Amino acid sequence: MTTIMRTQLFSLLSATALLACRPAPATTEPVKQVESPPPLLETSSASSVWPDEPFRAKAPAATAIAELKIPDVTSFKLDNGLQVHLVRQDKLPTVQMTFAFDFGSIGDPKSQTGLTSICMDLLDEGTKKYETAAFEEKQADHAVNVSSFGGLESAGINVRALKSQLGPALDLMAEMLQAPGMRQTDLDRLKDRRKASLLQAKASPGSIGGRLYSMLVWGDGHPYGRIETEASINAVGLKDCQKVIGKLKPDGAHLWVTGMVDEAELRQELGARLPKWSGKAPARAKIAAAKPRLGTVFFVDVKDAAQSSIYVGHPGPRRQDADYEATDLMLEILGGSFASRINMNLREDKGYTYGGRAGVSYRRAGGSFSASSSVRTDVTGPALREVIKEIVGMRGGDPTVEELRRVQEGAMLALPADFATPSDTLSAVQRLSFFDLPFDWYKGYQQRLRAVDTQAVRAAAEKHLRAQDFVVLVVGDASKVLKDLDAIAAEKLFGAGGLVVLDADGKPAKRPAAN
Repeated sequence: MTTIMRTQLFSLLSATALLACRPAPATTEPVKQVESPPPLLETSSASSVWPDEPFRAKAPAATAIAELKIPDVTSFKLDNGLQVHLVRQDKLPTVQMTFAFDFGSIGDPKSQTGLTSICMDLLDEGTKKYETAAFEEKQADHAVNVSSFGGLESAGINVRALKSQLGPALDLMAEMLQAPGMRQTDLDRLKDRRKASLLQAKASPGSIGGRLYSMLVWGDGHPYGRIETEASINAVGLKDCQKVIGKLKPDGAHLWVTGMVDEAELRQELGARLPKWSGKAPARAKIAAAKPRLGTVFFVDVKDAAQSSIYVGHPGPRRQDADYEATDLMLEILGGSFASRINMNLREDKGYTYGGRAGVSYRRAGGSFSASSSVRTDVTGPALREVIKEIVGMRGGDPTVEELRRVQEGAMLALPADFATPSDTLSAVQRLSFFDLPFDWYKGYQQRLRAVDTQAVRAAAEKHLRAQDFVVLVVGDASKVLKDLDAIAAEKLFGAGGLVVLDADGKPAKRPAAN
């Protein structure tokens, strides 16, 4: 800045300061008088409301729980053998569809675990005509979504659209199904992303535990217990994916639909776009019983872990079992809610964790029970002892009347959420079909819940919870927890299987040093 510019700037600032210091000019406007606020009204003690009034001693009575109204399901079959299930709704001008096929990762070769999931992810990466970005743009042009998925026991295609855009959505779906892009560059990108996610999953106790527990509770090599590894991901090739996509045939598959659409429209829209789609879909795979190493404490070392991830469980009941309602309420009392026994013990009483839980993960051929939590490293052993105490206690006595009332009412009040939206309704009826349950299963469900008494809950606990022979998984810092785990294994607290050290892929590992 030049000397002249500095001088000019100084003069300007000085003038501004002088103007700011000058008094305000006189005005002929009269000064407005501010009125004083009115005096506060005095109230007599007779009109005051006090917190100790008699009516406050009793909480207001809850209203009666409304009976659930279950939407009707219309089922029909297309000429190509596709079984269609329609839940009609006229509140929103939308349509949602799921083409579901009875195959998944349980049928993958052991050396290619994750094959179905990877290949179904590849399917919605585009078509021969549209590469990935262009395919996404075409969906955005019509505000529709066309996607594919591959799960453990099922694979499929999802379509979501406004009623007015159903035609363009089905055009894209039909093109994806009949002329998929299947590009090597897309497959390589998906595999690289999976391997990156795998590295991340092997970096913390919580994600390692969640990845390995199914493998341990179902047994080595069981279809429900297989896990992806870098080697299994690398083994997936483009020709393998072409074979997987070739399984998407209509005869024996299911189409689930909810929305503002009827049977005649569906027949017309699908027939016009898939006139040559035919063939037999894969049948359901037969699954063997679980064969875990019961009574074993498995441990994975994560150096300097601030918390330990703990799992305690065993093979569990089937979703189709006649005592499902009693079992569900029993699990809710044990570990299914904030007020559950395990959470109140580990979190509220002991301060070991932010939360502890228990429940059953249901598969088509069976279930697996687990009680789990992430606890402070220094209380890993004590936390395991508290968990087994709660499980044994659940088997050893009736729940209180208040515990049962709480979970019964909670289950009935939460039930309408399963049918709150068209997609929720579709998911609810799909789950029933998945477990071979009738579509009217929910009719009378509230009455069945009300009929469960404390003796039924205890009977379910005695039947479905073990007193011994558990599968235990602990992931944490060996230098701080291994001594306690050795003592627990020696006591045979969970069974006589001893302690086994694994790496983050579930393979036997060298025992780390302990303090």
